[in-house]
Amino acid sequence: MTENKDNRYMEFRLGAQHYAIPLLTVKEVISKPEVTPVPNMPSHFEGMFNLRGQILGVFNIRKKLDIKKSDEVGINAEVVIVIEHAGISVGMTVDEVTRVFHTDPTMISPAPLKESDPARRFVEFVI
Repeated sequence: MTENKDNRYMEFRLGAQHYAIPLLTVKEVISKPEVTPVPNMPSHFEGMFNLRGQILGVFNIRKKLDIKKSDEVGINAEVVIVIEHAGISVGMTVDEVTRVFHTDPTMISPAPLKESDPARRFVEFVI
């Protein structure tokens, strides 16, 4: 298991399912910006947007994982979580950010996903 000494996570919703990412990877959460489409890209790549002079790509993970859109609509519906990994910033469109929480590392275990599950590339652990 990857060590995350902070143990704080941001939970977000994709359809009816809830996911979380380490809070230390989150730079900010913004309202969904106007996005410029890029030709010949996969359908889950929504395009590019300008964030205070920095051009970022934005991905829709719900589309990538083929998760149906839920009828639930929250206050923060359709937001972009700007994350940074290995010095690269990108945006992820999610249906809603639900909370930030702390968890005990003993509550984290490997995700029970099949090899063929497309989520396997994105989901490492379950809490």
